[in-house]
Amino acid sequence: MTISCPRSRSTLPCLAAALLLPALGVAQEVIGTHEKVPLDSPEGWAMAYMIASSLNLSQLPPESVAPGDVRFAVEAGSIPRLNEDQQRVGFGGFKAEDLNKSPAFGRARVGIGLPWEVMLELAWTPPLEIDGARPEGLWGVALSRPLLSVRDWRLGLRAFAQQGEVSADVTCSADVAAQTPGSAGNPLSCLEPSNDILAMDHYGAELILSRDERGQPWQPYLSVASTRLDPFTEVNALVLGVVDRSTIDSEGTTTTFSVGVGYRLGQRWRVTLATSYTPFDVQRPAGNPGGQDNFWNLRLGLSWDL
Repeated sequence: MTISCPRSRSTLPCLAAALLLPALGVAQEVIGTHEKVPLDSPEGWAMAYMIASSLNLSQLPPESVAPGDVRFAVEAGSIPRLNEDQQRVGFGGFKAEDLNKSPAFGRARVGIGLPWEVMLELAWTPPLEIDGARPEGLWGVALSRPLLSVRDWRLGLRAFAQQGEVSADVTCSADVAAQTPGSAGNPLSCLEPSNDILAMDHYGAELILSRDERGQPWQPYLSVASTRLDPFTEVNALVLGVVDRSTIDSEGTTTTFSVGVGYRLGQRWRVTLATSYTPFDVQRPAGNPGGQDNFWNLRLGLSWDL
Protein backbone atom coordinates (compact mmCIF):
# COMPACT_ATOMS: atom_id res chain seq x y z
CA MET A 1 0.00 0.00 0.00
CA THR A 2 1.23 3.51 -0.79
CA ILE A 3 0.51 6.50 1.41
CA SER A 4 0.20 9.80 -0.42
CA CYS A 5 0.17 13.12 1.36
CA PRO A 6 1.43 16.65 0.58
CA ARG A 7 5.13 17.14 1.31
CA SER A 8 5.07 20.21 3.50
CA ARG A 9 4.96 21.00 7.21
CA SER A 10 1.64 19.14 7.36
CA THR A 11 3.51 16.02 6.26
CA LEU A 12 4.82 15.52 9.80
CA PRO A 13 1.52 14.12 11.17
CA CYS A 14 1.15 11.99 8.02
CA LEU A 15 4.65 10.59 8.44
CA ALA A 16 4.06 9.96 12.14
CA ALA A 17 0.93 7.97 11.29
CA ALA A 18 2.84 5.99 8.69
CA LEU A 19 5.54 5.13 11.22
CA LEU A 20 2.90 3.51 13.47
CA LEU A 21 1.64 1.15 10.77
CA PRO A 22 4.44 -1.43 11.14
CA ALA A 23 3.77 -1.59 14.88
CA LEU A 24 0.13 -2.34 14.09
CA GLY A 25 1.08 -5.28 11.95
CA VAL A 26 0.55 -3.58 8.60
CA ALA A 27 2.93 -4.48 5.78
CA GLN A 28 5.79 -2.16 4.90
CA GLU A 29 4.44 1.09 3.51
CA VAL A 30 5.80 3.30 0.75
CA ILE A 31 5.34 7.07 1.03
CA GLY A 32 5.26 8.45 -2.49
CA THR A 33 4.76 12.21 -2.24
CA HIS A 34 5.67 15.02 -4.57
CA GLU A 35 6.09 18.74 -3.98
CA LYS A 36 7.20 21.67 -6.11
CA VAL A 37 8.85 24.32 -3.96
CA PRO A 38 10.09 27.87 -4.63
CA LEU A 39 13.80 28.26 -5.18
CA ASP A 40 14.02 30.46 -2.06
CA SER A 41 12.43 27.83 0.21
CA PRO A 42 14.82 25.88 2.48
CA GLU A 43 14.56 22.79 0.25
CA GLY A 44 14.87 24.81 -2.96
CA TRP A 45 17.85 26.73 -1.59
CA ALA A 46 19.61 23.51 -0.55
CA MET A 47 19.20 21.99 -4.01
CA ALA A 48 20.31 25.19 -5.77
CA TYR A 49 23.30 25.58 -3.42
CA MET A 50 24.55 22.10 -4.24
CA ILE A 51 24.11 22.69 -7.98
CA ALA A 52 26.02 25.99 -7.67
CA SER A 53 29.07 23.97 -6.59
CA SER A 54 29.03 22.21 -9.97
CA LEU A 55 28.23 25.06 -12.38
CA ASN A 56 29.85 24.44 -15.76
CA LEU A 57 31.57 27.85 -15.85
CA SER A 58 34.57 28.87 -17.93
CA GLN A 59 38.04 27.80 -16.87
CA LEU A 60 39.77 30.10 -19.39
CA PRO A 61 38.44 33.09 -21.36
CA PRO A 62 37.36 32.39 -24.97
CA GLU A 63 40.29 32.69 -27.39
CA SER A 64 40.83 32.53 -31.13
CA VAL A 65 41.15 28.88 -32.12
CA ALA A 66 41.56 27.06 -35.41
CA PRO A 67 39.59 23.99 -36.48
CA GLY A 68 41.21 20.91 -34.98
CA ASP A 69 42.89 22.64 -32.04
CA VAL A 70 42.69 20.45 -28.91
CA ARG A 71 42.89 21.39 -25.24
CA PHE A 72 42.82 19.10 -22.20
CA ALA A 73 42.04 20.47 -18.74
CA VAL A 74 41.18 19.48 -15.18
CA GLU A 75 39.51 21.64 -12.55
CA ALA A 76 38.56 21.41 -8.87
CA GLY A 77 36.39 23.78 -6.85
CA SER A 78 35.78 24.06 -3.12
CA ILE A 79 32.38 23.44 -1.51
CA PRO A 80 31.84 25.52 1.66
CA ARG A 81 30.81 23.66 4.79
CA LEU A 82 27.32 24.43 6.13
CA ASN A 83 26.43 24.97 9.79
CA GLU A 84 23.68 23.11 11.67
CA ASP A 85 21.06 25.81 11.07
CA GLN A 86 21.70 25.85 7.34
CA GLN A 87 21.29 22.07 7.17
CA ARG A 88 17.78 22.22 8.68
CA VAL A 89 15.99 22.23 5.33
CA GLY A 90 13.63 19.23 5.46
CA PHE A 91 9.88 19.76 5.95
CA GLY A 92 10.10 23.46 5.19
CA GLY A 93 13.22 24.06 7.32
CA PHE A 94 12.57 21.93 10.44
CA LYS A 95 14.42 18.65 9.78
CA ALA A 96 18.21 18.44 9.70
CA GLU A 97 19.75 16.89 6.58
CA ASP A 98 23.36 15.80 6.07
CA LEU A 99 24.47 18.28 3.37
CA ASN A 100 28.17 18.32 4.25
CA LYS A 101 29.56 15.68 1.94
CA SER A 102 32.52 16.16 -0.39
CA PRO A 103 34.54 19.33 0.31
CA ALA A 104 35.32 19.73 -3.39
CA PHE A 105 33.90 19.20 -6.87
CA GLY A 106 36.05 18.26 -9.84
CA ARG A 107 35.80 17.65 -13.57
CA ALA A 108 37.93 16.89 -16.61
CA ARG A 109 37.49 18.77 -19.89
CA VAL A 110 38.46 18.43 -23.51
CA GLY A 111 38.13 21.34 -25.94
CA ILE A 112 38.05 21.05 -29.73
CA GLY A 113 38.43 23.97 -32.12
CA LEU A 114 35.65 24.45 -34.68
CA PRO A 115 35.24 26.89 -37.58
CA TRP A 116 34.53 30.60 -36.89
CA GLU A 117 36.78 30.58 -33.79
CA VAL A 118 34.29 28.46 -31.86
CA MET A 119 35.52 26.02 -29.24
CA LEU A 120 33.44 23.00 -28.26
CA GLU A 121 34.04 21.77 -24.71
CA LEU A 122 33.02 18.45 -23.21
CA ALA A 123 33.26 17.96 -19.45
CA TRP A 124 32.97 14.87 -17.27
CA THR A 125 33.01 14.27 -13.52
CA PRO A 126 34.32 10.79 -12.59
CA PRO A 127 32.06 8.66 -10.34
CA LEU A 128 34.30 8.83 -7.27
CA GLU A 129 32.48 8.37 -3.96
CA ILE A 130 33.45 10.77 -1.17
CA ASP A 131 31.74 10.55 2.24
CA GLY A 132 28.71 8.79 0.77
CA ALA A 133 28.26 11.16 -2.21
CA ARG A 134 28.79 9.82 -5.74
CA PRO A 135 28.33 11.56 -9.13
CA GLU A 136 26.41 9.52 -11.68
CA GLY A 137 26.57 10.27 -15.41
CA LEU A 138 27.56 13.89 -14.85
CA TRP A 139 28.41 15.45 -18.23
CA GLY A 140 28.75 19.02 -19.44
CA VAL A 141 28.96 20.73 -22.81
CA ALA A 142 29.82 24.30 -23.82
CA LEU A 143 30.38 26.47 -26.88
CA SER A 144 32.51 29.60 -26.66
CA ARG A 145 34.09 32.20 -28.92
CA PRO A 146 35.61 35.69 -28.69
CA LEU A 147 33.23 38.50 -29.67
CA LEU A 148 35.34 41.63 -29.61
CA SER A 149 39.03 42.48 -29.24
CA VAL A 150 40.34 46.00 -28.51
CA ARG A 151 44.09 46.18 -28.00
CA ASP A 152 44.81 43.85 -25.08
CA TRP A 153 41.17 43.48 -24.04
CA ARG A 154 38.91 40.66 -25.20
CA LEU A 155 35.18 40.12 -24.73
CA GLY A 156 33.88 36.58 -25.16
CA LEU A 157 30.65 34.62 -24.87
CA ARG A 158 30.13 31.08 -23.64
CA ALA A 159 26.95 28.95 -23.61
CA PHE A 160 27.01 25.96 -21.27
CA ALA A 161 24.90 23.11 -19.96
CA GLN A 162 25.23 20.15 -17.62
CA GLN A 163 23.20 17.00 -17.04
CA GLY A 164 23.54 14.21 -14.50
CA GLU A 165 22.99 13.48 -10.85
CA VAL A 166 24.62 12.86 -7.50
CA SER A 167 23.53 10.16 -5.05
CA ALA A 168 24.15 10.58 -1.33
CA ASP A 169 22.88 9.57 2.12
CA VAL A 170 21.32 12.94 2.93
CA THR A 171 17.91 12.12 4.46
CA CYS A 172 19.36 9.31 6.58
CA SER A 173 23.12 9.61 6.84
CA ALA A 174 25.27 6.63 7.80
CA ASP A 175 26.09 8.30 11.14
CA VAL A 176 22.40 8.85 11.95
CA ALA A 177 21.31 5.36 10.87
CA ALA A 178 23.97 3.82 13.11
CA GLN A 179 22.31 5.30 16.22
CA THR A 180 19.36 3.80 18.09
CA PRO A 181 16.04 4.39 16.28
CA GLY A 182 13.97 6.99 18.10
CA SER A 183 16.95 8.37 20.01
CA ALA A 184 17.98 12.03 20.00
CA GLY A 185 20.57 11.26 17.32
CA ASN A 186 18.05 9.36 15.16
CA PRO A 187 14.63 10.92 15.85
CA LEU A 188 12.96 9.67 12.65
CA SER A 189 14.21 6.10 13.24
CA CYS A 190 16.31 5.69 10.11
CA LEU A 191 17.12 1.98 9.73
CA GLU A 192 19.84 2.29 7.09
CA PRO A 193 21.65 4.99 5.09
CA SER A 194 19.42 6.51 2.44
CA ASN A 195 20.23 6.64 -1.25
CA ASP A 196 18.88 10.06 -2.23
CA ILE A 197 19.42 11.49 -5.71
CA LEU A 198 19.84 15.13 -6.73
CA ALA A 199 19.69 16.06 -10.41
CA MET A 200 22.41 18.61 -11.20
CA ASP A 201 20.89 19.80 -14.49
CA HIS A 202 21.40 23.41 -15.54
CA TYR A 203 22.11 25.57 -18.58
CA GLY A 204 23.09 29.17 -19.12
CA ALA A 205 25.32 31.78 -20.74
CA GLU A 206 28.45 33.57 -19.53
CA LEU A 207 29.93 36.89 -20.67
CA ILE A 208 33.69 37.10 -20.07
CA LEU A 209 36.01 40.11 -20.17
CA SER A 210 39.75 39.35 -20.15
CA ARG A 211 43.07 41.10 -20.61
CA ASP A 212 45.89 39.35 -22.49
CA GLU A 213 48.87 41.66 -22.72
CA ARG A 214 51.45 40.54 -25.25
CA GLY A 215 54.54 39.08 -23.64
CA GLN A 216 52.96 38.79 -20.18
CA PRO A 217 52.23 35.37 -18.62
CA TRP A 218 49.25 36.68 -16.62
CA GLN A 219 45.74 36.70 -18.08
CA PRO A 220 43.17 38.18 -15.63
CA TYR A 221 39.46 37.94 -16.38
CA LEU A 222 36.04 38.56 -14.90
CA SER A 223 32.68 37.18 -15.92
CA VAL A 224 28.96 37.20 -15.20
CA ALA A 225 26.80 34.16 -15.88
CA SER A 226 23.05 33.65 -15.90
CA THR A 227 22.04 30.06 -15.18
CA ARG A 228 18.69 28.31 -15.37
CA LEU A 229 18.36 25.66 -12.64
CA ASP A 230 15.90 22.76 -12.67
CA PRO A 231 16.75 20.92 -9.43
CA PHE A 232 15.03 17.65 -8.65
CA THR A 233 15.49 15.42 -5.60
CA GLU A 234 14.29 11.85 -5.16
CA VAL A 235 14.36 10.51 -1.61
CA ASN A 236 14.97 6.80 -1.01
CA ALA A 237 15.01 6.19 2.74
CA LEU A 238 13.90 3.32 5.00
CA VAL A 239 12.41 4.86 8.13
CA LEU A 240 11.08 2.36 10.73
CA GLY A 241 9.67 0.03 8.10
CA VAL A 242 8.33 2.86 5.92
CA VAL A 243 10.03 3.52 2.58
CA ASP A 244 10.08 7.24 1.82
CA ARG A 245 10.18 7.72 -1.97
CA SER A 246 9.19 11.38 -1.97
CA THR A 247 10.29 13.80 -4.68
CA ILE A 248 10.87 17.54 -4.61
CA ASP A 249 11.56 19.83 -7.54
CA SER A 250 12.02 23.53 -8.16
CA GLU A 251 13.15 25.94 -10.85
CA GLY A 252 14.68 29.36 -11.12
CA THR A 253 17.48 31.52 -12.49
CA THR A 254 20.67 32.52 -10.71
CA THR A 255 23.46 34.99 -11.43
CA THR A 256 27.11 34.13 -10.80
CA PHE A 257 30.04 36.56 -10.72
CA SER A 258 33.57 35.25 -11.21
CA VAL A 259 37.05 36.74 -11.06
CA GLY A 260 40.08 34.75 -12.11
CA VAL A 261 43.56 34.77 -13.52
CA GLY A 262 45.45 32.42 -15.80
CA TYR A 263 49.22 32.01 -15.76
CA ARG A 264 51.21 30.55 -18.63
CA LEU A 265 53.69 27.82 -17.75
CA GLY A 266 55.39 27.87 -21.12
CA GLN A 267 53.75 27.66 -24.55
CA ARG A 268 51.24 24.90 -23.84
CA TRP A 269 50.54 24.74 -20.10
CA ARG A 270 48.45 27.14 -18.03
CA VAL A 271 47.26 27.18 -14.46
CA THR A 272 44.14 29.13 -13.43
CA LEU A 273 42.79 30.38 -10.13
CA ALA A 274 39.28 31.81 -9.83
CA THR A 275 36.59 32.61 -7.30
CA SER A 276 32.86 32.53 -8.00
CA TYR A 277 30.01 34.14 -6.08
CA THR A 278 26.32 33.21 -6.48
CA PRO A 279 23.87 35.21 -4.32
CA PHE A 280 20.83 33.33 -2.97
CA ASP A 281 17.67 34.34 -1.15
CA VAL A 282 16.18 31.86 1.32
CA GLN A 283 13.06 32.14 3.49
CA ARG A 284 13.75 30.14 6.65
CA PRO A 285 11.22 29.54 9.45
CA ALA A 286 11.29 31.72 12.55
CA GLY A 287 14.05 30.78 14.96
CA ASN A 288 16.42 29.52 12.27
CA PRO A 289 19.10 32.17 11.61
CA GLY A 290 20.78 30.15 8.85
CA GLY A 291 24.18 31.56 7.96
CA GLN A 292 26.10 32.66 4.88
CA ASP A 293 23.45 31.48 2.44
CA ASN A 294 25.20 32.81 -0.67
CA PHE A 295 27.57 30.45 -2.47
CA TRP A 296 31.21 31.50 -2.70
CA ASN A 297 34.07 29.18 -3.64
CA LEU A 298 37.57 28.90 -5.08
CA ARG A 299 38.45 27.01 -8.28
CA LEU A 300 41.85 25.76 -9.40
CA GLY A 301 42.53 24.49 -12.91
CA LEU A 302 45.29 23.19 -15.16
CA SER A 303 45.13 23.11 -18.96
CA TRP A 304 47.32 21.77 -21.76
CA ASP A 305 47.08 22.84 -25.41
CA LEU A 306 47.97 19.92 -27.64
